[in-house]
Amino acid sequence: MTAGQVRDMIRSVLCKGLTVEQADQISRALIPLRVNAGDPVLREGDNPSGLFLLMKGTVDILKRTHDGGTQSLGTVEAPSVLGEMSLIADRAHSATVVSVTDCDFFLLTRLQFQRLIAGESIAAYKLIATIAEVLAVRLTRLDRKVVELFAAREASSPVEELAEFKQKLFSEWSF
Repeated sequence: MTAGQVRDMIRSVLCKGLTVEQADQISRALIPLRVNAGDPVLREGDNPSGLFLLMKGTVDILKRTHDGGTQSLGTVEAPSVLGEMSLIADRAHSATVVSVTDCDFFLLTRLQFQRLIAGESIAAYKLIATIAEVLAVRLTRLDRKVVELFAAREASSPVEELAEFKQKLFSEWSF
């Protein structure tokens, strides 16, 4: 993938408000990463690693259950972004991401992002604003779903409805 293609992907998937120069600034901070099918990209409970820009491939998002198993939260296909909360919150990953196919990523590590912030990078601030907007939309969807589930408490199968919602939440997230 050429530098121009990476820059264009950053501007279209990661943050639409970036100028070409700002996208170039972020692209210079990225680390290319290839993950083979079946391998974990990140693990629930691990220290935050950064933002993963999924350029090619498909991943599954998995969450540990109370009985020690795992529950699929959804499948995400390229182009997309994963681990965005790692840039703004110093807390463990909230889910496991496993590659379904061979995947190509670019990783913006927390350290590189912090360097951009320390340098007062407008691109980094625009990225934070975009992440905040995406998280706000997800929270609004989740709030609506919780209200719906409480209202339909007597319904025969809220589990199926919740499973559909989880798939929709992760398949429709975008930057």
